[in-house]
Amino acid sequence: MSILQQTLALLCRVQRTTFSMKSRHLRQPLTGMLLVALFSLGYPAAAQVNVLTGHNDIGRTGQNLNETILTPSTVNSSQFGKLFSWPVDGGVYPQPLYVSHLTIPGKGVHNVVYVGTTHDSVYAFDADSNGGANSVPLWQVSLLTNTTPAGTYTPVYGICGTPVIDLSTNTMYLVSSEEKVSNSTYPFRIHALDITTGAEKFGGPLQVQGGVPGTGSGSVNGWLAFDGVYERQRPSLLLLNGVVYAAFGSVNDTGPWHGWIFSYNAANLSPIDVYSTAPNGSGAGIWMGGSGLAAEVNDPSKPYGRMFFAVGNGSNSAAAPPYNNSMSYGMSVVDLDLTGGVMNVTDQFTQSDWARRNGQDGDLGSAGPVLLPTQTLASGKTVSTLVQIGKVGTFYVLDRNHLGGYNANSNQIVQELQTPESGEQQWGAGIWGSSAYWNQNIYYGGHNPGAANPLIAYSFRNGQMSAGPTSQSHETFAYPGPTPSVSSNGGQNGIVWVIDNSQYHVGPGVLYAYDATNLGNTLYSSNDNLSRDNPGGAVEFTVPTVANGKVYVGQAFQFSVYGLLNSPTAAAPIFNPPGGTFNGSEMVSLTSATPNAQIYYTTDGSTPSTESHLYTGPINVNSDETITAIANANHYLQSAAVSATYTDSTVTGNPIFSLTAGTYSGTQYLNLVDTTANATIFYTVDGSTPTTSSQHYTAGFPLIISVTETVRAMAISPHLPPSQVVSTTYTINPPYVIDFSQGFADSQAPMQFNGSTSLDDFRLQLTNGGTNQAGSAFYETPVNIQSFTTDFTLQLSNPVADGMTFTIQNVGAGALGGDGGGLGYNSIGKSLAIKFDLFSNAGEGPNSTGLYINGAEPTLPSISLVGTGINLHDGDYQLVHITYDGTNLVLTITDGTTLASWSHTFTNINIPAIVGGPTAYVGFTGGSGGFSSSQKVTYWTYLPGAPLVPNNPAGFDARSLALNGVAALAGTALHITNGGPNESGSAFFPTAVNLTSFTSDFDFVLTHGSSSTIGDGFTFVMQNDSVKAIQGSGGLLGYGGMPASVAIKFDTYNNAGEGNDSTGVYIDGATPTLPAINLTPHRVVLSSGDSLHAHIAYDGTTLTWTITDNTLPSKPSATNSQVINIPHILGGNVGYVGFTGGSGGATSIQSILDWTFASATN
Repeated sequence: MSILQQTLALLCRVQRTTFSMKSRHLRQPLTGMLLVALFSLGYPAAAQVNVLTGHNDIGRTGQNLNETILTPSTVNSSQFGKLFSWPVDGGVYPQPLYVSHLTIPGKGVHNVVYVGTTHDSVYAFDADSNGGANSVPLWQVSLLTNTTPAGTYTPVYGICGTPVIDLSTNTMYLVSSEEKVSNSTYPFRIHALDITTGAEKFGGPLQVQGGVPGTGSGSVNGWLAFDGVYERQRPSLLLLNGVVYAAFGSVNDTGPWHGWIFSYNAANLSPIDVYSTAPNGSGAGIWMGGSGLAAEVNDPSKPYGRMFFAVGNGSNSAAAPPYNNSMSYGMSVVDLDLTGGVMNVTDQFTQSDWARRNGQDGDLGSAGPVLLPTQTLASGKTVSTLVQIGKVGTFYVLDRNHLGGYNANSNQIVQELQTPESGEQQWGAGIWGSSAYWNQNIYYGGHNPGAANPLIAYSFRNGQMSAGPTSQSHETFAYPGPTPSVSSNGGQNGIVWVIDNSQYHVGPGVLYAYDATNLGNTLYSSNDNLSRDNPGGAVEFTVPTVANGKVYVGQAFQFSVYGLLNSPTAAAPIFNPPGGTFNGSEMVSLTSATPNAQIYYTTDGSTPSTESHLYTGPINVNSDETITAIANANHYLQSAAVSATYTDSTVTGNPIFSLTAGTYSGTQYLNLVDTTANATIFYTVDGSTPTTSSQHYTAGFPLIISVTETVRAMAISPHLPPSQVVSTTYTINPPYVIDFSQGFADSQAPMQFNGSTSLDDFRLQLTNGGTNQAGSAFYETPVNIQSFTTDFTLQLSNPVADGMTFTIQNVGAGALGGDGGGLGYNSIGKSLAIKFDLFSNAGEGPNSTGLYINGAEPTLPSISLVGTGINLHDGDYQLVHITYDGTNLVLTITDGTTLASWSHTFTNINIPAIVGGPTAYVGFTGGSGGFSSSQKVTYWTYLPGAPLVPNNPAGFDARSLALNGVAALAGTALHITNGGPNESGSAFFPTAVNLTSFTSDFDFVLTHGSSSTIGDGFTFVMQNDSVKAIQGSGGLLGYGGMPASVAIKFDTYNNAGEGNDSTGVYIDGATPTLPAINLTPHRVVLSSGDSLHAHIAYDGTTLTWTITDNTLPSKPSATNSQVINIPHILGGNVGYVGFTGGSGGATSIQSILDWTFASATN
């Protein structure tokens, strides 16, 4: 077979739907694009390789056959490592792309690597150096600033799918995801960027939109429209013969999602076609763990080729050929004909046990197909093969010319190979991404549910995979498992590269290199020298790119370049004099041994870049200062950053923090001290620079750090200059006893699984789609249940029957009840359960909840959820919030898609008496009977102790509030404004509280500031933004513009006709002027200087507030009320409570003297 024939045999896949207009203005087939495919596949047709598409080629093999620099003998921790890193503004989910010898206007010829982020930015970096002129990106663009369609955008998912590059036109195609602020829509936009400048081409970007005829979920009047709210663009884009294809799948199976593929004319971005995987069904997303749509041109008479892709869980109606686009293809591999860019189904494969695996959420489409070379079987038959493996760990080797269709008895395919199975649902080592192919070997990084598995190689000869692994790594990989890439020089010096991302969101990724002929030979690990080679915080599904002696790795907020450690590096700067103490002032010189090196430095503790101060002469240091510097020179890599600290013995010493910067669990107490006698410390927590007008620190009254914040402090002392401003950032995580806020991927150590319970990737799965199942999962250590707050998210897939519970019990971690209507709970003694019931077994209805004790049958009595906005059958995430104060248990369920919310209070509940003690086992149970469902918990936290609320009856201290703007404490009083003009301040209780019903009381005094007129006023606010929320001064009262909020104002200035003594209720940040209620007729004068009392009550329907003048003997008062749905406005039952205030030309000191708050759950 010729190289061209092999190349054609390895080109890959696509899918289908209809636009109202179809463009036929395509470039002639097989011109340019086929040559691009030839080079990108890595066959020996060029001296330098380009990586233009995901996993190296459109066959998605993941191999680069032109690597001559990196070999098994040179890749080790002493010769190979990280050369340099770039900071980026988000997570790098797309695979980096690489173009060699590209001319950048005004900057010459470069090897260029391209990086996209979840913050909708695209970077072009020099691929080999960060020194000299390459110390800044060659170009960088933010897709948020593009104005097609017009509007202001904020990132949602950003860029997730790997772009694709057309070298014949120097164009990169990609899809971005943003929220359009003006109308809260979630558009996807397809872009065509000039790879030499980053400029948009062809009039782009273009919003992704369209639909197909169909009656599937989410359709209206026989038309199924693409809805970006429920979609995510994860697969790598495909470019083939002048057509760009982009595919979409669900956002964790939420809402009425479908699989979609859109095709566009690459010459002008005009839409060609739309295809949906289930136009008359539901689900069936295309995500493939980020793998690409695979394609090939196998028939010269069909130059537009054909596409292959795998589909996730969902409807399937494709029982037999002839196949068409109106059928549903859930859990299938699909073949699309691409003639003219119009997508039509020609063939498909559906596994024989698809219905059972579909019920388990066992996606066949968690990974993408890999197209393999043509094979001759033992029978003499020639087949064009592809390999597919999904979540359940079964390899399917298919013939691309006859995929095999559907056969309920046995799969009619080339080969089926099951990896070792485990767990209740009997899954093998599934993958979330892709396998790779090289030199008659298939490499994949799968893992069994809840386990960590090695990287494995199978041989592939004569169309057959070996019966077992031919080699495997010593290291093991947990969810999501790695997607391998392979580099080699033809059939020699093969290296398998993977990134271990199992610590996503919590720890660093790890880059590994293995001998491709024996995975038991680990060549390199970035953990061997983590201080030098750390790639950054891990993100899921990332893939390394190998090109021309370098390895390119994207992670969270960092992009790193690895290579042989023989590149010249600029000599680090030398400080003269070195750091130490001095008197008065010091002149510091910086030099580098590298000729013509430029030195850049900072004095604020940050790491310098070439955007920092350029050193031009000695630096005059006249106060405590740390200088950090780098050296930068042409033809050298940047030096490492080095620092020197200079301390002036004649100035006030810097404040010393009792806590070091870092991440803490729960509220922390911070003391500030200074070594200088009689020093006074001032501090801020809102990010501003402290001055002598800032909050004064009092010894013996530590700062309470209950939320993530940065504390900045400075000190003054008599007869000495002030200290430097020093700052420290504290990240505060709630002190959860049980914390699966990042999912359950590592849960099997602290959790005990019983019955049918297992893991589905990071999700805890109680029943997996089978019938007559019962499962439970309990935290293996008893926890305090005398009072608590717990939050968890339910995901109920194919939710027919029967239901699940949250259970507290004292039988043991192995407790398990009956199946069916028993919900895995009945018969468990010493217990209490809250049910989420899907099936009416005894008249309870098909959508209900309720509380049950001591293993009672969880059927009746029950509480129907019909008409509440909560539908356990709609497939949406259900967010459950439960609080218990020792007497009342409050259950709140919020639909994560519609934001509908419902609450119920169970009164007079004595849980310790029911379970027989102050501690018990907590967890979940679930069951199915003759009907089934996949019942999953995605996240869970449990925090013992009474829910916190504001309680300051005798005044405030620094531990009570999060202060913003000018808000400060004066003794025990809270000053929202401090008497100056144009001030704005806010103060919030640092923990969200339940707002379904509550009462709150506070006393306040408003007095003159620097002006003769008192203004403008303050508000009592409930909001769901953050404890840092604050708005403008003057008539905005620090509130106007605050989203998801409700405010009661106390207004002393007539800005818009409201008068100078008014109150009123305002929502969603409306300007708090009109309408208003005049208080003067009630003899309540806010600006009187009297001590006034506010009593606020909300019963779930009506908000009532009374203002009373407690100074006058007659105690005049004014009471007002308004019907309002506070949880609906806030988007949930909990929110932050506090105060905002503002002044303009008129000023005042707005003092809150005390404050108490009580809610239904607190």
